[in-house]
Amino acid sequence: MRKTVFTVFLLLALILWNSPLRQETKEINIPSPSREMLNVQIEGLSNAGKNKLVFLQHGLAADREHQIITTLRRVFLDNGYVVVSFDSRHSLGKSGRQVEKARLSTFVEDLSTVIDWASEQNFYSEPFIVAGHSLGGASVLSYSAAHPRRVKKLIAVAPVVSGRLWEKSCLNNMPDFCRSWQTDGFYAYQAPNGGPQVNISYRTLEEAKSFDALTLAPGISAVPLLIAAVDDRVIPPADVQKLYDRFSRPKYITVIKNCEHNFTSRRNRKDLSAAVKTFILMSVKTKNPDEAGF
Repeated sequence: MRKTVFTVFLLLALILWNSPLRQETKEINIPSPSREMLNVQIEGLSNAGKNKLVFLQHGLAADREHQIITTLRRVFLDNGYVVVSFDSRHSLGKSGRQVEKARLSTFVEDLSTVIDWASEQNFYSEPFIVAGHSLGGASVLSYSAAHPRRVKKLIAVAPVVSGRLWEKSCLNNMPDFCRSWQTDGFYAYQAPNGGPQVNISYRTLEEAKSFDALTLAPGISAVPLLIAAVDDRVIPPADVQKLYDRFSRPKYITVIKNCEHNFTSRRNRKDLSAAVKTFILMSVKTKNPDEAGF
């Protein structure tokens, strides 16, 4: 009987040892330059020492549990990475709820703060990967331009390409909504799954007009994967294609069919996962990438 119990215990231990559940997780609050706290989560700590590190950043009025971020997290953990994700200030997460104060500049500052903190931790390695969605996509593009030696690959999912293109697509695709947003100065956003109602300030878009990834792209040395959604009315695929055209080779792009800005369906997320997995398994030394993407 004892031998049988021991055998069962040993089998369970082996299963847990090889299970994703074994991935160690750490959650910590670190101060931002404004002294507001940033809630950071580090997963896959057992992968430290493999030189496989990624930082993930969510978009406007979201948090690190947004479906796009959780999809990216799963892909990277399954492929042996240490994964750092965090709630930006003025988001829906644990770092604060004053969403009306969110700006691209605060997103970029938060990403820099988290990476600088991580650089002093024993799991840190570089060059690393950065990945972001929407406003977080603009943030990782900005960071990659400013820190070419640190970033080897970047993934921008439906990224804000420029503030002016963002406003143009808003006026073209959602004219009544956009004009009301301009006039009122904000719009009320109801967070999904019973989350809070928050105000999205038009100043967020106005401030983003000083950002233009089209001018940054030629100087970015990190290998990019740009991901667009066919039915995205916020960041149209045509804008993502314009950005792709500005990068030097190697570069990659994929467009997800039957998909809107937030990749809400299981099919959307499966396609996203497949594209990211293919990309991260590629060598960054590829000389002749497929111009059509994946």
